[in-house]
Amino acid sequence: MSDFLLFLGRFHVLALHLPIGMVILTVIVHWLARDYRKNSLQQVLPLLWACTAFSALITVILGLLHFGEGGFTGSSASAHRLWGIGFAIGTQLAWFLCVFNVTFYWRWGGWLTLVLLAAVTMTGHYGGNLTHGSTYLVEYAPEPVRNLVGAEERRASVTELSQANPWHDVVSPMLQSRCSNCHNADKQNGQLDLSSLDSLLVGGESGAVVLPGNAAGSDLYKRVTLPESHENFMPAEGKTPLTADQVAILRWWIDAGVPSETSLSALPVDVTTTALLAFELGLAPVSDIAAEDSYAVVAKGLIEQMVASGWLVRKVSQESNGLVVSINAIGQPVSREMLVLLAEAGGSIVELNLASTGMNDELLAMISEMPVLESLNLSNNGITNAGLAMVSGFLNLETINLYGNPAITDAGLAHLRGLESLASVYLWGTAVTDAGIASLQSSLDGINVQGQALPR
Repeated sequence: MSDFLLFLGRFHVLALHLPIGMVILTVIVHWLARDYRKNSLQQVLPLLWACTAFSALITVILGLLHFGEGGFTGSSASAHRLWGIGFAIGTQLAWFLCVFNVTFYWRWGGWLTLVLLAAVTMTGHYGGNLTHGSTYLVEYAPEPVRNLVGAEERRASVTELSQANPWHDVVSPMLQSRCSNCHNADKQNGQLDLSSLDSLLVGGESGAVVLPGNAAGSDLYKRVTLPESHENFMPAEGKTPLTADQVAILRWWIDAGVPSETSLSALPVDVTTTALLAFELGLAPVSDIAAEDSYAVVAKGLIEQMVASGWLVRKVSQESNGLVVSINAIGQPVSREMLVLLAEAGGSIVELNLASTGMNDELLAMISEMPVLESLNLSNNGITNAGLAMVSGFLNLETINLYGNPAITDAGLAHLRGLESLASVYLWGTAVTDAGIASLQSSLDGINVQGQALPR
């Protein structure tokens, strides 16, 4: 199927609300028009049925185009498609009878309207299953209702951290809340289903997405830690991403070997992760017990100065003093005054995006004191090997993007070998060689290096 048809198919999610509203309006008018005192309403029924039938037909066509995109599997996908087609056919029939066989229409139209309401309800129900999972509607239903529809018994709320199950109580709810729209049993973008641990471990069309014991090498972890502007960042299409705390929990869980049938009391959990888990489970009011020691409080006046100078500043979370900083306007060059302000807040900056800002080695030297920096984007700048020598002082750095810095060579890459926390490096558009990449990988176990050297 051509890209243009797939493009049209995406409009299904916009068009689908129109036939729902139209059929409800038309059914109401139909029943009002049965009263002889309001039979003037009968005159508008052919037009209403025509609009309902046309909108239903267009929506079904767009839905079939969207279905052709792939990723829709399971009984809900088939049921949604069949109920939708049936509803569209029913609206065409209602319009035809209302125009060409009025006697038959008024004899059987009442039953037809009820059938159409049932059909649009079932279509919407199965459509909801595709976007939210088959248990979405009954997630908070009473147990008798959940039992009636065959849903799993709801887990009891965790009251003690030590008794929590790391998969069922922590990681699975996180993934369901952020990823289930695109990766459930009925809608599997990339053939990936995150609705159960077994399906998660099976992986998707590109293979395994989780490597137990190796978060840095796991595609799932890589995708959620990419810059949000990256085409492979997940969740895609502007959906709410995992928080920094949740990403940290995910990394701990994968590195711990994806434990599932056990409790936290049986696992080695450090103080920082314990705080994150307690907050995620609602057992503690804040998640940054360790962060309070790591992230200094930045004065409100300084943040206001940074914003006024051209920085975009936000907190990692409401409970944390850690900051995420980027340039306010894409492509805007930084000034020395801006970097002076940035350096003043350096003790609290966790993520820093300096892509396409005209950075060079001299300017980079102005912000070399950032003890808690974890993610640094220096893409499309003029950084050289000498600049990477300064980066070697960011001892907590986990991700660095060096894309589009052609003066960086293997010699500069060697400066990163001492960064034991480094998990991901992006090197497209640099002058590094395969040998330089291999050397870096041999010095840092599990590091993910993406990119290739410039052609020579």
